[in-house]
Amino acid sequence: MKRTMIFPSRLAQFSCAAGLALGALAAASLVPTGLAAQQPPAPRPAATPTQAPGPLPATHVVQQGETLWGLAQQLLGDPLLWPEIYRLNTAVIEDPHWIFPGEELHLTGAAEAATAAAEPAPAAVAVTPSAEAAAPAAAAPGGITVAPTAADTEAAQAPQGPVLNPTTGTTIFAQQGKARISAGSLQLREQRAYRAVREGEYYSAGFVLEAGEQLSAGRLLGNTATSSISRLATTTSTMLYGTVAVVPPPGDPLKPGDVLLSYDTPRVIPDWGAQVRPTGLLKVTSVGAPGDNVLAQVVAVYQTIDGGQGVIKAQPYQSPRGVRSVPVPADSGVRGAVIALSPPHEVVNDQDELFIDKGSADGVALGDIFQVSKTSSAQSEVGALVQNQAQLLIVYVRAHTATGLIIQVDRPDIRAGSAVRQIRRMPS
Repeated sequence: MKRTMIFPSRLAQFSCAAGLALGALAAASLVPTGLAAQQPPAPRPAATPTQAPGPLPATHVVQQGETLWGLAQQLLGDPLLWPEIYRLNTAVIEDPHWIFPGEELHLTGAAEAATAAAEPAPAAVAVTPSAEAAAPAAAAPGGITVAPTAADTEAAQAPQGPVLNPTTGTTIFAQQGKARISAGSLQLREQRAYRAVREGEYYSAGFVLEAGEQLSAGRLLGNTATSSISRLATTTSTMLYGTVAVVPPPGDPLKPGDVLLSYDTPRVIPDWGAQVRPTGLLKVTSVGAPGDNVLAQVVAVYQTIDGGQGVIKAQPYQSPRGVRSVPVPADSGVRGAVIALSPPHEVVNDQDELFIDKGSADGVALGDIFQVSKTSSAQSEVGALVQNQAQLLIVYVRAHTATGLIIQVDRPDIRAGSAVRQIRRMPS
């Protein structure tokens, strides 16, 4: 009588077929099916721990083209540790997406993060084969003797190396097989000294004229390029690297290579004078006879550069190299008040500008840091309170006024009249 096997599912049918196939294979090779389970597995090679980076320098001066991601890979051995460098240098790095050549980054404390990231995982416990498995020949059930092959002996004696992923191989996050360069052996390029104020901050900073003061300025005539399409009007504004015509300011004659500052005056500040807002830097390229107009190339743009704006000779950028500000005792230091914000608004943010009523004649220097505060009115029994509002980095100084860049905001309600006190100053 013919019997029919009924499977409750396709999975059961597949499992039954797989079992029959394995049984047939074991019978054909004369190896009992239970032998594989009796043999101990070969010991897995232990992973080689990642070597931690070498000793770190105390500081690192940023070079052209470097990023926090690249410095973390180069100095700490792992690009994902870049927040550690940023955390240690928040007073220098304003935005972690942008670091600039010449900035001096402190690395003290980053070594602990690199060491913690480089600690090896717990080593795998090596399984020692039993005496029966280590014997040259083992008696299997049924009287069949299975002897170890030469390949098995060579594999057992081979040195244990790191296990690499055969599918994906190495990645930028785990570069096995590649020697890492220790920080002590790095050949750094010529280092650029730290500067408290950047060149762009200095030239783009506006300033306030005193009451009745007038600048000895020339005039920007406009863009010299004409439209190639006759139906389009030629504009007087220009863009970076555009060429403009300039009426030179009176006084010293210009020569090729001189740098001019173009500006506009958006408002007049009460009790003071006009606010001067830089719009760009112009480098003189061609001069004619005395009194003739000159041609200049736009080399920096801060605001819209347009015809009719004023032009003056740019003051040289002279921020001290490698010098940092030092703390000022609480009972000393220059004290003054805020003149105005640029532009005026209700809530201040980092990198906003404001003007104070103290300058070089009062002992203020480029790179000084001021604390802005206000005194609240007395409330019940608490009394008047002094509340810190922000910290300023002085980026431009005149005789009786100075321009500060906000580098830290505590309270965003700064107004004209808020008190300022010098808390750090540049050494004289």
